[in-house]
Amino acid sequence: MDMDDVIKDDFLAGLIKKVPLESPSDDFVDKVMAGIETIPVPVVEKQPYFYWMRSSLPYLGAAMIVILILISSDIPYLNFIGGKVYFSSFFLKIFQPFLNSMKTLLSSRFITYSLLIGVSAGFLFIIDKLFSRRFSA
Repeated sequence: MDMDDVIKDDFLAGLIKKVPLESPSDDFVDKVMAGIETIPVPVVEKQPYFYWMRSSLPYLGAAMIVILILISSDIPYLNFIGGKVYFSSFFLKIFQPFLNSMKTLLSSRFITYSLLIGVSAGFLFIIDKLFSRRFSA
């Protein structure tokens, strides 16, 4: 039976007119609104100093290595550095006794290997601590 047939039938049309329309309850809107969660407002937080330092540390280390290599090399275009003669003639002479004692200390093969392993392990631990998520806040 189509809807057109229902409307043409007098008995069914009368029954449909007598049926009250369903209306929502009085607190329908309040119940629906209570079920809707509000979207939390994103709070812009300032990142701690440690995150900024941790992200810039590899670039700073690479720059220091490049600068150290350039200053310690004998590249002729670095002759414009005015303090290079002062560094090599005066500053290195002050640390000459320390460098000689380190040379005699590091002449032993066992000490050299233990220092190499210790420095490598310490360096790897520091790298792990800086870049691992386990140790971050």
